[in-house]
Amino acid sequence: MARSVLILYESSEFMVDSLITNLKKAGLEANAMSPTSILAFDEIRKADVILLYIGDFIGKIRHVLLDLKNHCTENEKALCLIGYDKDIAIVEDVIPAPFIAHCFIRPFDVRLLSQKIAKLANVVGKLGRKRSILLINEEVAFLRNMLGVLSEKYEVTAVRSGEHAMKILASDIPDLIIMDYNMPVMSGPEVFEKIRKNPDTANVPIMFLTDMSDRETVMNAMQMKPEGYMLKSDGSKALLETISGIFVSRKWKNVK
Repeated sequence: MARSVLILYESSEFMVDSLITNLKKAGLEANAMSPTSILAFDEIRKADVILLYIGDFIGKIRHVLLDLKNHCTENEKALCLIGYDKDIAIVEDVIPAPFIAHCFIRPFDVRLLSQKIAKLANVVGKLGRKRSILLINEEVAFLRNMLGVLSEKYEVTAVRSGEHAMKILASDIPDLIIMDYNMPVMSGPEVFEKIRKNPDTANVPIMFLTDMSDRETVMNAMQMKPEGYMLKSDGSKALLETISGIFVSRKWKNVK
């Protein structure tokens, strides 16, 4: 089944017909309409990629922008922008940059844009699955608690040591690694270093979840540039928000 693209624009944008033609050549279904049309949100729900062609109307549709952000985030859809730098800045005041899959600066090459959109649409097709998390902590009770917190939304593998984690990573690479900083035999920093040195796992995001709150430990950890550093006492709500933020910020990062 072909992936679909919806272009939101106002009628003055003469490039839209060319865009639709090139998107179809790239194997995509493509449609276009005004973002203020009564039918727009029905079409938005069907699309894998929403391409907002920014015009003078943009300052009048703040509520539509908020709806787009929420829809694309909740339903794993790609939101892209076409516009001049100043126009994109207006949108990013409402929709922060991490929630935008890609910005195409005018003037643009229609063919290259279509190729990029096709790649994004392909990524969207793979996002329906649950994200996977490898959780590393020596405390059995803590692992059980975290499995309860995370398993509804994510596929979680829990292990009690860095050594076990490295064996898992040899054959199964997760979308995120969450580990304690202070662990026996192989410490969190040691595990971190091994993961980063392996080309197969070097780009997997890693965050520390620990009881270690002293300044020296925190500073040492942040020098390693993890995706995050949280205290266990921060609670499950904060943890879930942080994990969600990590996935949002990295979702489109590696689409070339």
